[in-house]
Amino acid sequence: MADFITKNQLRSFIDGKDEFLNKSFAIVEARLSKIIKTRNEFESSVFISHSHKNSDLVEYLVALLRKLKVDVYVDWMDDELSYPPTSKTALKIKNMIDANKKFILLATNEGIESKWCNWELGIGDVHKFIDNIALMPIADNSGNWIGNEYLALYPYIDKKYKSLDWDKEYQVIYPGGQKFDFEEWLKRK
Repeated sequence: MADFITKNQLRSFIDGKDEFLNKSFAIVEARLSKIIKTRNEFESSVFISHSHKNSDLVEYLVALLRKLKVDVYVDWMDDELSYPPTSKTALKIKNMIDANKKFILLATNEGIESKWCNWELGIGDVHKFIDNIALMPIADNSGNWIGNEYLALYPYIDKKYKSLDWDKEYQVIYPGGQKFDFEEWLKRK
């Protein structure tokens, strides 16, 4: 099973380490949907499924993916979506899962418990299949899939080494043991 990435490790990947990432947070705060960019500027695109209780962690993940030239879709950054959610919200999310090349579930305890995240993972499973889905297990200290064993069917993002550096340090591991460098996985067809 994966060595779970801790919330503090995810935060430490970028805190004060990289000027680009600090600028990325300004972009996130400006609500990425307001910045006009075409998909041609990006080498890949990712739909991030997450619990809204983990919005702070999503901002870190968005910054990391942007650094890797990956376009990102996060529902709460989409000005077209309304709150509270409606059937139109569900349809838009479904379409965005299909439109993006990759699907990452930020697998926190809150995300795993979320009805929306489980629904999104099901949609992702239908549209992305195993080659384009990955879980990013995040826990306060450690964790497992007890009660959610079906999650072990999916590839997951894991640390190659036990350091806190992001670049070239992560891989996507498939249930059969096949491994890909995270950046390589993001850009795979």
